[in-house]
Amino acid sequence: MPRAAWVAMALLASGGADLALAQPLEPLAPVGGPPLASTPVTPSRNIERPPPVLGAPVAAADVSPPARAVIPSSFVDTPRPQRAAAFGAPRAADAGTSPAPAAAPVPAAVVDAAVSRVGYKEPPTDTVNDFLAKRSDLRERDPRESRETSTGWPKVDVSRFGEGWGEKFGHVFGQRNGGWFRSDHMFDGFISPVSNPFLFEDPRSLTEARPIFIYQQIPSSQQDFRGGHVSFFGVQGRVAFTDRWSLVVNKFGGTWLSPGSASPFNDGSSFAELWLGPKWTFYRGEETGSVAAGGVQFQIPTGGHSAFQDTGTLSLAPYVSYGQNFLRDFRWGSFNVLANTGYSFSVNHDRSDYYWLSGHLDFDVANLHRIYPLMELNWVLNTTDGRSTPIGAEGRDLINFGGQAKGTGLLTAAFGGRGKITENAQLGGAFEIPIAGRKDLFRYRFTVDFILRY
Repeated sequence: MPRAAWVAMALLASGGADLALAQPLEPLAPVGGPPLASTPVTPSRNIERPPPVLGAPVAAADVSPPARAVIPSSFVDTPRPQRAAAFGAPRAADAGTSPAPAAAPVPAAVVDAAVSRVGYKEPPTDTVNDFLAKRSDLRERDPRESRETSTGWPKVDVSRFGEGWGEKFGHVFGQRNGGWFRSDHMFDGFISPVSNPFLFEDPRSLTEARPIFIYQQIPSSQQDFRGGHVSFFGVQGRVAFTDRWSLVVNKFGGTWLSPGSASPFNDGSSFAELWLGPKWTFYRGEETGSVAAGGVQFQIPTGGHSAFQDTGTLSLAPYVSYGQNFLRDFRWGSFNVLANTGYSFSVNHDRSDYYWLSGHLDFDVANLHRIYPLMELNWVLNTTDGRSTPIGAEGRDLINFGGQAKGTGLLTAAFGGRGKITENAQLGGAFEIPIAGRKDLFRYRFTVDFILRY
């Protein structure tokens, strides 16, 4: 081999050895940027050098790049980094410190699960609340869902025996109104009628005492009494057992009859007839503002002869009453309408029979339930003659003469009002005049009452 070839191989061997000695055991962190190609890396003299390893020198790509200026993300048009990129992709615990590539990055889902287990603990359970919740859940369950016994036979649910009948009886007999004998205050927007007080019955179930005074002028053209007047002073009483059933004492008091000077009859006064009977409020439309009732009066002639309060034996008077509210949302007030009709018939024909129909309209000013101007109409038609007296007239709701007045009737109109001091204390008054028909004993009438209601 020529000498020039040996010299070239020696130079090549000395250069490869220097490069191998410059390669450290571990990668060195770069300081101040990548090393310049012109600056050789000189190893420390105190480090034991391993045997020379032939191989390629360390490339710049294997060394971490130097720190660079942070550029705001708003200036870089790149997608937002995911969790692994934002926090650094965690590696497995056994990745080691080898410069070789470590194990695969841990998925972000595993990291999230670990954080939720460690950083956000479940709240401690409350055994008391759990116990109460279980009891509430058991209470709300329908017992009919589990009627099987341990033997497989169906269980008889005696707790619901007759429940349907209880609801039906409750609809018929009603419920107590918050206390014994308390009035039904569901319809406090209504008022009781003023005129024709013994026949025109309020459809609500009420507990009250109602003093009444009536003064009625007799026409001077009346052939039997030739003027004068007839008066009544007494009290009505009502007792509500439930919001549907009540007992009504329609008439209890005294009657005074004072004929004109030319009349063949003398003045007289006596205890008035006793009228009373049950009432059933069979309909209570709370949403529609309507109420209806039916009842019967027992008209018992318990008074004296001087005021014609002892005629015959007994009259029965079944009736129906209805009330309806209108325009309850009208800003200036609402209207209430009441209607009542019935028929009075004698059990032995000694008394006269008659049919009546009454209507009532009032205005609840500003819906305050305080002031009620009203108008009422009352019509009474005598259908049979009695056999007690030869008098050719009848006294409507004040006197039943048992006279000869078959086929005669009278329509009257009343104007007045009612004021509520409170719902438990009310004052009413009306002036009533005839409109059509034979007047008989009716020239005009004043009616005043005062209600004390529970």
